[in-house]
Amino acid sequence: MNREPLIRIALPTGRMLEQALNFLKILDPSLENDVSNRKLKFKGERFEIFFAKPWDLPLYVEERVADLGIIGRDIIIEQERKVVSLIKLPFGYCKMVLAGFPDNKNLEEVKIASKYVNITRKYLNNRWNRIKIIKLNGSVELGPILNISDYIVDLVETGRTLKENGLVVKEILFVSSACLIANISSYVWKRKEISGILKEVENIYENN
Repeated sequence: MNREPLIRIALPTGRMLEQALNFLKILDPSLENDVSNRKLKFKGERFEIFFAKPWDLPLYVEERVADLGIIGRDIIIEQERKVVSLIKLPFGYCKMVLAGFPDNKNLEEVKIASKYVNITRKYLNNRWNRIKIIKLNGSVELGPILNISDYIVDLVETGRTLKENGLVVKEILFVSSACLIANISSYVWKRKEISGILKEVENIYENN
């Protein structure tokens, strides 16, 4: 008897990986428990899983390397990939914030450091008369500290790093969490399977 093809799901390495895998194990208990080994791809009874860097993951879903992916809302908004956003998941909560030194004054022209260039432009482009966005891929807190920028836009979980560097949140731009996304073609051709997964997820929410 032919089995249905496994649903391919990309999971993000880093802070959300363990939570994402534990969540999928509710739907497919046959998945492996240990995320500390070096395997990047494995199979369960329902899902084929592989791990991807968070910033690469939406591309894998867009190109149908994966049918589904779990990724933060911040990256979805920043990249604007051609994927289907299906549902928010109950983990990976963070805040996208505008932050700077407490004594920052109202300026006519400001410099903002961030790796989230598109988000910075979308949310803040009309805030000042002139705005210069400086892309930093590393520790964006160095922007104000080294006088490269007046503010930063970054994702924060606890705010501890900001506090330790003398920075404060000026504004919360939006709240981010993990989201389940789908490839457009997969959402059409595997609609029955994906709809079934969504119903199971909704049932999990209702019972918790």
